[in-house]
Formats: sequence, structure tokens, C-alpha cells
Amino acid sequence: MMNIPDNTKFLPANRSEMKKLGYDTLDVIIVSGDAYVDHPAFAASIIGRYLSSLKLKVGIIAQPDWHSTDDFKKMGRPDLFFGVTAGNLDSMLALYTAQRKIRSSDPYSEGNQPGKRPYLPTIVYTNRIREAFKNVPVIIGGIEASLRRIAHYDYYSDKIRPSVLLDSKADLLVYGNGEAPLKEIVSRLKKGIPFHEIKYIRGTVIPVNMKDKASFEKNINLPSFEEVKVSKPSFNKMTSLVMKNLNPYNALPLYQGSLSRGILVNPPAYPLPTEELDKIFELPFTRKAHPQYKNKIPALQVVESSIFSHRGCYGGCSFCTLALHQGNIIQSRSSSSVKNEVLALAKNKNKEITVSNIGGPTANMYGTFCKNKTAKEKCRRSSCIYPQICTNLEISSKPYLKLLKSIRELDEVKAVFINSGIRYDLALPDQEFIDELVTYYTPGQLSVAPEHCSDKVLNIMNKPSSRLYDKFAEIFYKKSKNRNKRQYLMPYFIVGHPGADEKTEKELSNYILKNRIKNEQFQEFIPIPMTLSAAIYYSGVHPLTGEKVYSEKRTGVKKTWKMRMITPQSNKKRACCPKHKNVASPFRGAFFLY
Repeated sequence: MMNIPDNTKFLPANRSEMKKLGYDTLDVIIVSGDAYVDHPAFAASIIGRYLSSLKLKVGIIAQPDWHSTDDFKKMGRPDLFFGVTAGNLDSMLALYTAQRKIRSSDPYSEGNQPGKRPYLPTIVYTNRIREAFKNVPVIIGGIEASLRRIAHYDYYSDKIRPSVLLDSKADLLVYGNGEAPLKEIVSRLKKGIPFHEIKYIRGTVIPVNMKDKASFEKNINLPSFEEVKVSKPSFNKMTSLVMKNLNPYNALPLYQGSLSRGILVNPPAYPLPTEELDKIFELPFTRKAHPQYKNKIPALQVVESSIFSHRGCYGGCSFCTLALHQGNIIQSRSSSSVKNEVLALAKNKNKEITVSNIGGPTANMYGTFCKNKTAKEKCRRSSCIYPQICTNLEISSKPYLKLLKSIRELDEVKAVFINSGIRYDLALPDQEFIDELVTYYTPGQLSVAPEHCSDKVLNIMNKPSSRLYDKFAEIFYKKSKNRNKRQYLMPYFIVGHPGADEKTEKELSNYILKNRIKNEQFQEFIPIPMTLSAAIYYSGVHPLTGEKVYSEKRTGVKKTWKMRMITPQSNKKRACCPKHKNVASPFRGAFFLY
């Protein structure tokens, strides 16, 4: 069994903690836009722990005051590099609503307090590091860097921005889950290879000087930043080329130029094998917030007793960032690794525990895979399950049910639940899974994401027809009633997605009235950088089909549509499905980020 250390075993966050560990200098300093929480659900912590496992001395500067260089200097100059991440969210989502208003809270900050991070911390932090230390290498990574690795539409500023690598003037960008690229980078640095010679590593983006430009143009040429900035067709051509080069088994390097500098996007990193993923999640996380905080970090409370069983998602939803960041190939942990983590968590709490979640971005994708090696290496589909489930996809839920059962039967475990949401289209062919889900693993409410009821909008979203959701709901409630269980579905919906208009949103409003759905499940569409939906919203044309798509740009209209969904909810007897009550929605962020 692995041992979870107490809260004196954090990575150092200041000079005093460095001194206690006997460190005069650090090899790597990670600067994060989130509070320092030593839990595998937090980007800076999982990368910090991983680099530490590579025998590096690693420190974390969390949410520094960016108005001066003082906080960036507090642990000195690192011997290898600074690592910069905006945190678990792109800062546009962390700071602003769909109405472009400043959010009144930040669950990734102490006490839920806003104002602890700037807009685009990746750029701001890198600039402050450059001011504080000359010639120190800076690697940027995390979700914000991943989604802004090429020229992209920024909803908040309503303009096209260049790659964040060029915007920040960092030395290298790591996109996706960063362990494999960072392992190779560290290996080369330990061999004495100069940082500026590290170029062709999967899962990285490098800057290209004008003098080297010709040597990179033999790769796939994306339209330049200057082109996509003024031409929407060029922007869509860029988006299409990127979407067709996400499969690590056939993706080619992408070059995007600009007037002064360019970037080379190396192909995505290969998915980690199970044994490697196990090692990462078995690192000695304390699963606690750093003791420097007096108040709680709300995002930690959501995942404190949750276990990640896998990474990735092959759903291919147009508005979703998961395939762009984690990839569309499921990387699953072994059941023994998950079991050991649960036992360690119980030992740490010294009592029988309730595991609030075992899952990933989509819980019932655990253990699923492409069973045709040749097809996997050639495939360029954006989704394995839309418009139909691919015949090469092994979707059996048996590995997941076996995992859940092995945890449920532990003496140290009171109950096991699924809180990270399921794909109902994957669940419908497997009545055994739905039966077990209803009987053992629904914590009073179950998260699902139909997102809309209009087939017109759902087709643009790459989501299945709402008829499948209705069918799943009928089975779920029938089985719950047969077992005398009062448990409910929690469907999520997006208002104002591209393709939505007065007719479709009225259709959604009527659907909500009919099914008595509460207001916590609605969100206004926000175009997230690099997604298909953002490209459609910006250009008015679907990049992959050439179809013209209407997108409502007036925030007031979208707000009215959302209020139309919410207003009928004043009747507290309204439920999430006919004849059934509903309950309040939990914080969606940990597993439902798009």
C-alpha cells in the first residue's frame, strides 16, 4: 500500500521550506494561477510531483502578485527552467462570464476569492519572470497554453491572437498532459544539451526564427497569423488542418508563420501506457491545500475523495477541449492502482470512507479502446461515437463495473459513487451497466449532458439526438422506482450555442418546462479557444463542412434566452424529469470543463 505523507511533505513554496529540505537552489520552479493544492486534480501539483520523481528539486509559486517581480524572486533562479501554467482553467473561464462580466468568485483560490490571477497569466507571469531573471528558460503549459498553442479567437477581447508562445515570448510550450514531453526535455537537459537545441519533442511547440523559417515550411503549412487575423476562410482552413492532425499515430508537424517569427507544433505525445499512468497517480500527494492557507479551497472540496481512473475523451463534442488537451484516446489506470489509492485515502482519514467519484472526463469510458490497430493508426475522425458509435470501438462496461465492484467490496469503503458524468449513448446498449449504476453508484443524482433538445443544434455540437437521452432517462427512472430509490438525473444544457436561434431556444424552453428542469443546469455558450464551436461562432461557417451557421452575438439576447429557461423554475416543485424531483447542481468544474 502506498503511504500518503502528512502536510509537512509539500513541495517547497518559499525559502524557509527550501531551507528545511536542505535546498540552496531549485532545479525547476512552477508558477501557477491556482492556489497550491497538493492533489492530482491540480495541474501544478501533478507536474511538480512528477518532476520531483525524476530526481529534480521542484518548488511552486502559487498565485503570485503580478504587479511586481518580488513574488517571482522569492525562491531564486532555478537551475533548469521556470514552468508557467494558468492553472486548471483557461483564464477567460476563470475570470469572466459569458456576458464578459468579472466573476464574483474563484473556486481555485483561497476562500473562493476573486482577483488572485490576471487575465492570461501565461503571458503576464512569463513577462515578470523575464524582468526578474535574464536568460532563464521558461516553459509554458497547462490548459491555457494547450488551447492557445496556435493563432486563436479570444472571446473576451473579440479578436484573433497569435500563439501564446509568441505572445508570451516563452522558450517552449508543452501542450496536453505534460509528463511525457517533460520527461524527454529533462532527459536532454541532464545530458547537457542546451535548451535552445531542444526542438523535436512530441507534445511541444517551439518558436521559429525567420532565418530558420524555410526549413520548417516543408511540414503542413497552416495559414499565417496575419492571414487568419483578417480572413475567416483562412481561420477555418487552419482549424480544419489542426482537427485532422490530433491523432498521435498519424499527425504531422504543423508550421504557422508570422511576419517576424513562427511556431512549429510537433505531433501530440503518444498516450501513456497503464503502468506509467499508475506511477503518476501513485506519487506521494498529500491531497491537501498547502498549510499557508487559512481558508478552504472550494475546488479541493469537490475532488477531495475522488479518484481519477482514466484520462481522455473520444466524444468529440464541438465545444469541448478534452480531445485538444487530454487527447481522444482513453488512458486507463489499472484496477490495483486505483484500489491502492482508495486504501491509502482511507488510511489517511483513519476511518471508513465514501468515495465520491471514480471516473474521468466521462466515467463510463474507462477501459474502452479501439480494437483495430490499423484503423487506429489511420483514423482522423473527430469523434468515435458521433454520428454513430464506431464499429472498431470496444465499449464494454465490464472493466469499469469490475473496478467499481472491487472498490465497493473493500472493508474500508462505505460507498462508491460516480459524480463525473456518463455518456448515456454508451450506456444504453448495456443494460447491466445501467442496472448497476442505479443500484450502487448513483449518489442521489447522476450527471448527464444532453446539452440541448434541438437536433439542429445537437448536430452542430456533435451530440446525439435528445431522443437517446429521453430513452435513457425512462430506463433510469424505471429501474430506480423498481428498487424503491429516490434518485434523479441532472442534465446540463448550453444556451446560445452556434446554430441556436429564437426557434431552437423556444424549443429548449418548452422541453425544460415539460421536464421541469431546475436552473442550476444551464450555462450560456462561451467560445473556448481552438474548439470547433469557437471557429463556427467567429466565422459563421463550419470549418469541416463549409455549412453556414448562424451564431447569436448579442449578449443581451443570449441572457434573455437563459432567463427564459430559468424563470419557470421559481416553482420549487419543478423537477429534472417528468414526475421526479430534482436537487441542486454541484460545482461542475472538476470533471465537466469544456
